[in-house]
Amino acid sequence: MKGRATKRAILAALCVTAAPALASCGLSAPTANGGTAATKSETIVAAGQASLETLDPLQSSNADNDIFIDAFYDRLVGFDSASKMIPKLATAWEFNSDATAVTLTLRDDVVFHSGNTFTAEDVKYTLDRAKKLASGSDAFIPAYASAKVVDDTHVTISLTRPSASFLSGLSYLYIVDSKLVRSNEGADDGQQWLATHDAGSGPYTLGGYKANQEVSLSRFGKYWAMDDRRPHNVVLRMINESSLLRDELLTGNVDLGWGLAPLDVKQLDGKSGLEGYSMPSTRVTLGWLNTQGKVTGDRRVREAIQLAYDYEGHIKTALQGSGEIARSVVPRGMDCVHEGPQPTRDVARAKHLLGEAGAAGATVTIAYDPAVPEFKLAGTLLENSLREIGLVVKVKTATFPQYMQLISSAATTPDVAIAWDFAPYPDAGAVLDRSWNSKGIGQTNPSRYDNAQVDRLLEAASTAKDPAAACEAVVGVQKQILDDRAALYIAWPTVNGARNGKVAKIPYTPTSPTFDVSQLMLAK
Repeated sequence: MKGRATKRAILAALCVTAAPALASCGLSAPTANGGTAATKSETIVAAGQASLETLDPLQSSNADNDIFIDAFYDRLVGFDSASKMIPKLATAWEFNSDATAVTLTLRDDVVFHSGNTFTAEDVKYTLDRAKKLASGSDAFIPAYASAKVVDDTHVTISLTRPSASFLSGLSYLYIVDSKLVRSNEGADDGQQWLATHDAGSGPYTLGGYKANQEVSLSRFGKYWAMDDRRPHNVVLRMINESSLLRDELLTGNVDLGWGLAPLDVKQLDGKSGLEGYSMPSTRVTLGWLNTQGKVTGDRRVREAIQLAYDYEGHIKTALQGSGEIARSVVPRGMDCVHEGPQPTRDVARAKHLLGEAGAAGATVTIAYDPAVPEFKLAGTLLENSLREIGLVVKVKTATFPQYMQLISSAATTPDVAIAWDFAPYPDAGAVLDRSWNSKGIGQTNPSRYDNAQVDRLLEAASTAKDPAAACEAVVGVQKQILDDRAALYIAWPTVNGARNGKVAKIPYTPTSPTFDVSQLMLAK
């Protein structure tokens, strides 16, 4: 299941009711801050799988929204390609002695697209708005209590509990222009207005929109991190069919394509000046096992399901060779990731465990989103594997919103669900806390996993001031989950795409599931 949703009314409103906010609903070479229209050589057209729901930066937790939102807004902190924290709008930070408060020092040279100056008040407003609305990226800052403006370039953030990892969560929060949003709050704290308007300080301003087709961006001439290699214009097109995207790349209508099927990347590489690429992803493919299910509540059954799955077949067919068998329940590329033994298939052992548990011939329900090619193929592999060891299989296909509804109740939670878990930022503890803490049962804990020791370790990791102690607790959590056989850890997929000679090499950014639009650069 993918973090994707569509709201036709909002999308239509982008071109019907938001005309004053957009330079155009077409793409007639929008100018950048009053400058001359950019030439084709100064424009990058990028395209891939995406379904825009809203431009409200609070909803950047939806990866499809974030591809677009990232262009307009800035974060307080970020992470480099080595997953090390780096300054953004915040240049320095200092925790108090018990990690219940942190004071940020802010840049003094940042201007919003409206012309308003960025100050500490904008940080406080953004944090307070997230807490009030309690949705989207607010999930990444659960310890936030309040903020106090010290002066224009300093803000002190108070937390509900000690949390040395709080800063990592700030890397997924975009700062809004408080003066502009306040003047357009309406009755919903600006949600409707921000869905179709830009209130950021990022490298691009909103140039135009064609509903369900494309968004155009214009380079912001007063950006604090100006880089002349950044294109004057970027057009982001929504093309969800890999074969269609492949053809658009070959004809030169698209300069950069993301989310391509691996076979299409191979076909494109070296043709028409195109170069294929593959980058690490920020996700892991799991088979979430219902630890409270009537059948899968038995650890022996869960182990049997693990042993039944064809992991090598998944890499070859579901991923077309683009990835590797996972050795953990969290994405790779982060500190404190514990890698267990690589899972292998053992049908005879699986059948023995089912017989021992008295579950031979039992019925299990599996769920997946058929719109995601990897999940559709994995679902077929899983169904065949479970039938082979003697289980009766019922299949439920579900979109991401439907899947979230399923796991909200014990009665409807599937026994096995093929879905990704992802790291919004490189913090293994935060990923585990969201997906495996018992407080997330019915919401973000698809396995309905309830282990008091794991909850204690997650709390210890979150509050530890010593990084080594926090890492030890995070590793302990992973070991326990593996020992409880709470999921099939299936694959670490890669992100695949192709680019032509106009586009510089795409850098890996651990806070971007596909790529960071703000890092798009012209090759010359």
